Amino acid sequence: MIMNRREMYMSRKKRFSLRKVLGIYFSYFGFRLWTFWVKHVSLDSLGFYGEKIATIAFYFLIKPRRIALNNLHLALGKEKSEEEIKRICLDSFKNIGKDMMEICRWNDFDVKTFVKLEGKEYLDEALKQGKGVIALTGHLGNFPLMNARLASEGYPMSVIIKGTKNPKVAKIMNSFIDQAGVDPIPDKPRTACIAHCFKALKKNRILWLQNDINAPGTEAWVDFFGYLVPTFKGPVVFSLRTGAPILPMFITRNAHNSHNLIIYPPFELKGKENNQEDITSNIAKLSKIVEGMIRKYPEQWWWTHRRFKRAKDIQTGESLFHKHP
Repeated sequence: MIMNRREMYMSRKKRFSLRKVLGIYFSYFGFRLWTFWVKHVSLDSLGFYGEKIATIAFYFLIKPRRIALNNLHLALGKEKSEEEIKRICLDSFKNIGKDMMEICRWNDFDVKTFVKLEGKEYLDEALKQGKGVIALTGHLGNFPLMNARLASEGYPMSVIIKGTKNPKVAKIMNSFIDQAGVDPIPDKPRTACIAHCFKALKKNRILWLQNDINAPGTEAWVDFFGYLVPTFKGPVVFSLRTGAPILPMFITRNAHNSHNLIIYPPFELKGKENNQEDITSNIAKLSKIVEGMIRKYPEQWWWTHRRFKRAKDIQTGESLFHKHP
């Protein structure tokens, strides 16, 4: 079939978009400039500048602020006043600002002093089984530092990383992961990601999974802050198929900007059958563990994540949003 001129033009436009290319390079050079500046800030000043930049971002980045406030109203609106919700939202932005500053300089810290490790004995005992360990966590605190801290102890870490639209920025972020001695697992293609996860556990590695990510509707629907939300079944499925224990672990920020990484005892699976009912039941319990940590440290969770994008009313099963926010 012979294409007309308009079809040829549209075909070329899909293959090459000047706006997209310029956007990639603009973001890349902006990111490089920012990381260059952070590298020249004193370690003692990272928290100060992180808070100031995040405060500015809170007032100027309208969409992320709106998403965070919407999430807070859904999760804590019945328990917190409007003033408390706004304070938590601002504090969350400030903590994210400090997180980003520290991530760029993590290798300049004495990470063993900067991040206090508790519950190491649970991890050592779990690894003795030789089946790998599933580290269950969430977007709480400066979670990327967890990998650096555990890697500093010599633990073999494998982490699923989500692809970014900017390949140049992704290359820099992947270099941070490589410097930490962590094995990155691309989330796509999905089949390759799953296969890589099984290989990591077979090699007795620690597979780091976050349980508070917005998932497709084909995953397990469980209670999260009183709403039904789709949640990835991976932690339970991997555990049932390999025998790898699930260890909840979370990192939280202290008032003086150091961190605590706490490893909890292994999660006991209820029902060992690899069927949908048992999987969903266990995922629901794991989701409640994450929710409990968020309730304890609400200002340290990344509320800008669209966790409630597909949320449904827990009583009626009706979607909360006809259009995603």
